[in-house]
Amino acid sequence: MKAVSIQNIEQTDDVMASRSLDRHIHVMHIIDKLSVSGSGVHGVGRAIEWWIPRFDSNEFRFSICSLRTPEAAGKVFEEQGIPPFFLGRGKFDVRTVLDLVKLIKRERPHVLHLHGYGATNFGRIASFLTGTPNIVHEHTVIDNQPLYQTIVDTFLSPLTSKAIAISQPVYEFMIRHRKIDPAKLDVFFYGIPLSEFQAPEQREIQEKRSKLNIDPDEHVICNVGRLDTQKGQIYLLKAAILVLKELPNTRFLIVGEGPDREMLESFARENGISDRIIFTGLRKDVPTLLALSDLVAIPSLWEGGPLTLFEAMNLSKPVIGTPAGMMGEVISNGKTGFQVPLRSVDELAERIIYLLKNPTIAKRMGGRSWKVCQNYDISASVRRLSEIYRELFRT
Repeated sequence: MKAVSIQNIEQTDDVMASRSLDRHIHVMHIIDKLSVSGSGVHGVGRAIEWWIPRFDSNEFRFSICSLRTPEAAGKVFEEQGIPPFFLGRGKFDVRTVLDLVKLIKRERPHVLHLHGYGATNFGRIASFLTGTPNIVHEHTVIDNQPLYQTIVDTFLSPLTSKAIAISQPVYEFMIRHRKIDPAKLDVFFYGIPLSEFQAPEQREIQEKRSKLNIDPDEHVICNVGRLDTQKGQIYLLKAAILVLKELPNTRFLIVGEGPDREMLESFARENGISDRIIFTGLRKDVPTLLALSDLVAIPSLWEGGPLTLFEAMNLSKPVIGTPAGMMGEVISNGKTGFQVPLRSVDELAERIIYLLKNPTIAKRMGGRSWKVCQNYDISASVRRLSEIYRELFRT
């Protein structure tokens, strides 16, 4: 990996100084880490990856800084010509502040765009020490936020230049728990590049089904996400037991990696459903996997704005989700899909069976999903972020 480390910043002092003379608005994204629990580039990283090439390159330029050690996910940004900085610091390492100050003085960004607890904690302090305006960007609701974080947020809130919540629940969470001044807080979803998530050709879909050993007459339920407690895949597998009793010709695609994979695979084996569950691991063909599915299930316990929700809707798939995060806002119950209570295995199974037995209704829901999804293209967030960057640049 060609990522730049904090240790060799001194060697590029002349280069960094010369960069400060250009007329671009330089935005530095600071993020705790680029991947989570084997997820590859996580949702926030993907949003940054999608954002950067969509800004006017004559007006903006970007850099990336991770607080942790180098990760393979950094290659995504290297391919965009932006090798990320890795500070190599631990979660509570106070030296992170000194590293950030040092990096900011060399790179001389005009705006710090902060994502994650560590980035917003250390980043706001570095912002204050260098006089660089910052954006605190929150992407999820964490109901069990640690008390120490609430205390830290109380002290650091006055250092916040601007804040962004990706949804109304996140907005309320930021005010209540993260102590953000509502006057500084904006609400908009980062969106997805809808043009990149189009349905593949039918031939490609059939070939993919064949490679996965899925028979033409089998129903397919898909879940995409990090295999972790938050995403609730265990409840989908528990529901699968009930679904398979009613509809044995059903397969479940579990797409992703994470710390729960071994536990989930063991559960499937112990309950005699492992031949009906396909654990695909990380995949780059997610649109095709979603397209070959009858419906998408997202039984998350907490969320911000799950990208899979919008990817599925853009492919005209009905989604069965929970009220977590943006799913509570976007899924219109009984119209574009269904919302089921958290951890509700019986109702999740009931809704899956209902849609599989009523394909005409499922198709109608999928059509409505597509229409709703067109309001969430990433171009809207790029326009709003451009305005915010300009505002902070002028301060």
